[in-house]
Formats: sequence, structure tokens, C-alpha cells
Amino acid sequence: MSGGERTSRLELAAAALAALALCLGSPARAEPIHGRIEVQDTAAFAREDSLDAALGARNRNDLAADLRLTWEPSWDRWSFSVHYNASASYGDSARLARARGPLTAPPATLVDLEDTFADDGHLTGSHRIDRLALTYSTAETVVRVGRQALTWGSGLVFRPMDLFNPFSPTATDTEYKPGVDMIYVQRLFADGSDVQLIVVPRPPRRGARASSDASSAAAHLHTTIAGRRTTWLLARDHGDWVAAVGVNGALGGATWNLEVVPTFLDGGGTRVSGLANISYSATLMRRNATLFAEYFHNGFGARERNFDVASLPPELLDRLSRGQLFSTRRNYLSAGMTLEVNPLLNAGPTVIANLDDGSVLLLASATVSLGDNLTLVAGAQAPIGGHRTEFGGLPLAPASQTFVAPPARLYLQLRRYF
Repeated sequence: MSGGERTSRLELAAAALAALALCLGSPARAEPIHGRIEVQDTAAFAREDSLDAALGARNRNDLAADLRLTWEPSWDRWSFSVHYNASASYGDSARLARARGPLTAPPATLVDLEDTFADDGHLTGSHRIDRLALTYSTAETVVRVGRQALTWGSGLVFRPMDLFNPFSPTATDTEYKPGVDMIYVQRLFADGSDVQLIVVPRPPRRGARASSDASSAAAHLHTTIAGRRTTWLLARDHGDWVAAVGVNGALGGATWNLEVVPTFLDGGGTRVSGLANISYSATLMRRNATLFAEYFHNGFGARERNFDVASLPPELLDRLSRGQLFSTRRNYLSAGMTLEVNPLLNAGPTVIANLDDGSVLLLASATVSLGDNLTLVAGAQAPIGGHRTEFGGLPLAPASQTFVAPPARLYLQLRRYF
């Protein structure tokens, strides 16, 4: 599909739902367009034997800009949401993404509402409709059709129950989750329970027709059993059956969560993932702080002690490529804290340890409010580990001397809201 055809489809889809929204009646009040502008500078430093270095991007700097416009009018029991998102990046990462090929492509959605307007040299840019949904709601029922965001599970760093565009543990911007084309129905009950039903039609690749093997359907229940808040999930996702159960509660002044997520593969076999976390609000040095720890078991992770990228299990590669998983081993422990240094500044570190190979990823970030609608975010990420470890670098093949490893990063973001 050409860029002009994609842009026309994007414009037509937005116009069609906007026209439908207007036909249902005028909003109760004029809803202005809001949004966010973000400018980010990122410096990355890869190892000399890394794939990044082999592709000519060992040490690199990238300047990126992101614009999001949001319009969300409502009237009576109806509401409408449309988000337009445009982003551009200038730096070596543009060349690196091209060299890496289709593995960096975004997950397929039912309707292609994205278009690339620049892709040459050090410059890349694209725009898309990231939300496009019409909602009907009553006190007991919510029905939403269109592109929307949905998050399930109680993970703090890892999110095995979140099947739809989960954030990576190293994501530097988690304010807006990428939208997914779906039909969503929620039923609320008087005791505080609720059930959610969704259907997510997808094509197996861009430009193809939707298929059952690439699509998802799920039922998700929140309810209280024996005084404990529980979560239950049953889904058919990309041809596999996924079940999950979650329980949370209090322990002293802390809050804990448990999740068990078995996946029954279409080709046979079962992979069981899970997590356990605990978080606690405290006062440190007379300042408010939140501390947490989380254990994650990745049922799809590689079992071998020494392995390479070429030998990763196919079911793991599938989930890595479509952005459902971000880790290659089986057992992880993460811990961190957020400290309110003052009412305008929050900062804190996070440590992610791979318990199978001993490698570690250190993360730190700080957020400072410069004004009512202006925020500055600074952060750093440092992988530590030897060869043949996840954060130190995995060889491309058994005899390869080129390693796939995350680079160290420094980043600075300036966000303006309007």
C-alpha cells in the first residue's frame, strides 16, 4: 500500500467516526483539543563487539520530537476519543533501525492508520491515529468500539497478564500506551466486581486480511473471594489459549500481588509464567517514598545455560517480535524506589537482575515539574554482565563473535502539555 493510500485511509477512518459521533448529538459542552509535545535527546553507548557497533552505530545520539493531539467530547451516554500522534527522530538510530530490518516493525492492527512521511539518511518520521473509539456507557455497562488502550495485570516491571502492547521494562515514556483495534464490553456489578469481554481482530501481517490465528478474544473478571481481590482471565490469543489468575492483598502497611499465567500452545505444550510483587509506602529522611520488589518467572524463557539468538525457542521469538515479551531468560528479580525529594521533584533507581545468568540492568530516573504544564525527565540505563548473558550480550550464533546487547543510555525529555 502506498503512502498516499495509507494517509487517505487514516483520514477517512477519523472522519467516519467523527461524523458518526456528531450524528448522535451535540456534545454537552464544547470540548477543546488538548495534547502534549515532547522533545527528547538520547545518547547510547554500545559495546565494541555488539551488533550495533557492527552496523556502524556503536556510540550514537538521537534527537526526537513527539506530538500528540487529543479530542474527547462526550454527551449524554456517548463519548468519542481521537488521538493523533506524530513523531520524528534524527540520528544514527534511524540507520540502525533500517539495518535491523522488519523485526523493528510495529505489531499489526486491523486497520492501517499509520504513514511514514520521512525515511532518509539520519531522519525518520511517521504519524498515525492512536485512538479512534466510540463509547456508550451506563451505570452498569460500557461498550467501546475502535482503537483504544487496555491494560491488565498488576505487574510493576514485568507484565505477563497484559497481552496488548505492554510497556517494556526499559520504556522511558509510559504516559500513553499504543492503541489496539478492538470491541470492548464491560459489565459492572453492585458488589464491586466487573467482567470485561474483548475481541481484537488482526491480520497476520500488514496488508493482509484478519485471521483467527492472529486475532484475540478474552474474558477478564475482577471479583472478591474469601476477602481477597482476585482477577481471572481466559483468552484465545494468536492461536494459543491463555489462562490467568491473580490475587492481591495487604501485609502490614504493604500491598502484595500474585499472578500465575499458563499458556497452552496451539502446537502442543504448556508454558507457565508468573509474578509476585510487594510495594510499601514509607517515610525516608522525612520524605515520602515508595519501595517495591518483584519476582518474575518467564515460562517462555530459554532453559539452556549457554545459548545464542539463533537458538531461541520459536514461541519466545514470536512474543519478542510482536512486543508481548522483552526478556529471554526465565527468572528475574527487580527492586526499586521512588523518593519525593520535594513536591516538584521525584527520583529513584530500579534494578533488574537476571537470576539465571547473573547479569544486571540498572535504571535511574528523575522527574521535575518546571511549571503547571511543563515537565523535565532525566534518566540513565546501564547494562552489566559478561558475554553470553542477557544484559552483557548474546551471540548471534554459536560461533559468532558479534553480540546482541542493550547499550548504556542517557536521556533527557522535556514535555509540554496544553
